[in-house]
Amino acid sequence: MHKTLIVTNDFPPRPGGIQAFLHNMALRLDPERVVVYASTWKRSREGVEATAAFDAEQPFTVVRDRTTMLLPTPAATRRAVGLLREHGCTSVWFGAAAPLGLMAPALRRAGARRIVATTHGHEAGWAQLPAARQVLRRIGESTDTITYLGEYTRSRIATALTPRRPPG
Repeated sequence: MHKTLIVTNDFPPRPGGIQAFLHNMALRLDPERVVVYASTWKRSREGVEATAAFDAEQPFTVVRDRTTMLLPTPAATRRAVGLLREHGCTSVWFGAAAPLGLMAPALRRAGARRIVATTHGHEAGWAQLPAARQVLRRIGESTDTITYLGEYTRSRIATALTPRRPPG
């Protein structure tokens, strides 16, 4: 069985529906086979304490970036690659396809054999804007599967992706 690196901004204790969805999906996986790389919810003392307390309760490894918004910068990409290698992950799941899916080529070069990116709403907006649409297409081309959580999102992102890489 593969070990999966989940890369996301959308993870508790930050509140929200996608955060709860990703957390519940992670809980359904073998805790020995999942590592989460996520942003920090809040940098205030209260936020840091809440995040540390939440992470300590998880049955799987959670690694937090110091930033409150994880972006596919060279530093964050290097850290994701390092985590992939350090933990022996062969699969990657982006909790939100855009923009974190731009890390996919580097993770593939580092040994990821399966890369999945989930869309859940904001990518529908990306698909409507020319430059963002190109980014979404690049993400679609560099991942194995782009998933969607609803028909509205599927219908919007499908037009941005190439026919050989439809959302699934």
